[in-house]
Amino acid sequence: MSAASPQGVSQSFAMGADGLDGVWLRPLVSTGVPRGELLVDLLDTTDGSPRRVERVVVPAAAAVRDTSLRVAFRPIRASRGRNFRIDLRHVNLGDGPGLDFAASRGDVLPAGRLVAGGVEQWGDLVFETVSRRATLPYWLHEVLRPWPVWARSWPFIVAVLLAFNLVLAWACAIATGVLGEAGDDLEVVAGRQAPAPGAVGRLALGLACAIAAGGVIAAAWPTGRYRSLDLIEALPDAHVTNGWGTLHGSIAPGPVLFSPRIHRGIVAMPPATITWTVDVPRDAVLRLGAAMRQDMWEKQSDGIQMRVIIEHAGERTVGADLTLFPLGVAEHRRLFPLEVPLHRWAGQQVRITLESTPERFGNAVNDVPVWTEPRIEWPRDPAAGVARVVATP
Repeated sequence: MSAASPQGVSQSFAMGADGLDGVWLRPLVSTGVPRGELLVDLLDTTDGSPRRVERVVVPAAAAVRDTSLRVAFRPIRASRGRNFRIDLRHVNLGDGPGLDFAASRGDVLPAGRLVAGGVEQWGDLVFETVSRRATLPYWLHEVLRPWPVWARSWPFIVAVLLAFNLVLAWACAIATGVLGEAGDDLEVVAGRQAPAPGAVGRLALGLACAIAAGGVIAAAWPTGRYRSLDLIEALPDAHVTNGWGTLHGSIAPGPVLFSPRIHRGIVAMPPATITWTVDVPRDAVLRLGAAMRQDMWEKQSDGIQMRVIIEHAGERTVGADLTLFPLGVAEHRRLFPLEVPLHRWAGQQVRITLESTPERFGNAVNDVPVWTEPRIEWPRDPAAGVARVVATP
């Protein structure tokens, strides 16, 4: 993510420990030595209105001397449970290269949002917060949160730590002979007979043969006839439009339930479009499911319209068009499997769009359309080619 744009890069996060006093970042630079300065702003966004806590100015050349960059702040004693944001801007860069920062392809921070160049992105910055107070209080409040109240009380924790140390001290004393001679581990216990060496060898040989046989069976097990390209995994490379103002407010990949199965899916709150640019192999097929989310079937709604659109060379083809009104039509209370043949575009690049819109009057109340397991499948024959998603800005 480039910090050289006028808007720079912003990453929000929720702090889980007291004593926030810095962050580690992963700067990147293609060639040359960057010029200018890197402005690092720490903002407190807990109350909804960003308030700048501190600004740190780092020479751009110094920012790329090591693999990681540590930016130190004045310690914030009571930082646990508060929301913060880091803004990064590379200024006065002249004719030198701009500073980029590494980011993940998927959302790593559930409460975090990454914005680059004023546009919300999938994923999060590769960064780590630093806190000198993230010790026992952090462990007490965060790690033990699901435990009962009595198990998180200080007397119980002190008692457990004391008992653990007493047992450890007793074991060390026995092992070192302080409390008497340690028993010989090699002595034969009365009433027991050590296994014969031949029996041990046969057991080891049998185990090795079983493992080898399992490996042969797994290697010889027939694979499917088709290869598959998962479009959910390629969601960071898709172009998304929505009427909700925020990317994560309208598009949400995750598991969805349609009894009796749990499917991988994408919730796309209308109006929304998700478009992948794809290189199409021979005999390829787009397969997916479409439905209103199951928990919305009995809620007041005007229905939704869901379309699968293929675009190539200015031509627009509607591969599937569904109008779903589960509140009034019982037959719409299910997951609809869809199959769109792509053979006519073999060897070419197309744009595949999943579009969801409100059915009546633009009213999107309780409209929650779901696309399940969208994927492109094609024969395993090497001559068929390979499906690839081309990243779009």
